[in-house]
Amino acid sequence: MKAAFWLWLLIASLIVLCAAPHALTQQPASTEALSYRTFSGLATIYQQGGQSPQLVAELNQALGLMDEAHVKLLQGNDADATKLEGEANSILTDVLNQTPAAQQTAANDRTWRILTTVSLIPLAVLLSTLLFYISLRVWRRDEKSQLFEKRIIRVVQDEAKD
Repeated sequence: MKAAFWLWLLIASLIVLCAAPHALTQQPASTEALSYRTFSGLATIYQQGGQSPQLVAELNQALGLMDEAHVKLLQGNDADATKLEGEANSILTDVLNQTPAAQQTAANDRTWRILTTVSLIPLAVLLSTLLFYISLRVWRRDEKSQLFEKRIIRVVQDEAKD
């Protein structure tokens, strides 16, 4: 699932790389820069082990609108292209504003995962030590009982010889 997400994000970023430089709308550089910043913010969330499928879906929607704006621009429909780019810019701004909270949530989740893992290490050591101690005690008891049996057999054999 993560591989599919990264593949989809790679394809979307390639679309932005190919489509954005050719767009001649009013704010091509700002929308392109905003999409790069948004992508970087979402990539940080996923690098920290978090997930934010809603923000990714919104980013993909904005990239789709940017692509449609580019198509409209190539068709000569500057008004619709500007409108679509404005919508994409709005969506990218919303996603970018929601990114810090999602990054904080991912960082908190990562911290809890680390704490849980680290706290389980002493428990595992304790259980393995306890298991070793119990098995050692059982082994010693078995050895003592075998030694005791040998003594009884020797005493019985000595008595039988007399």
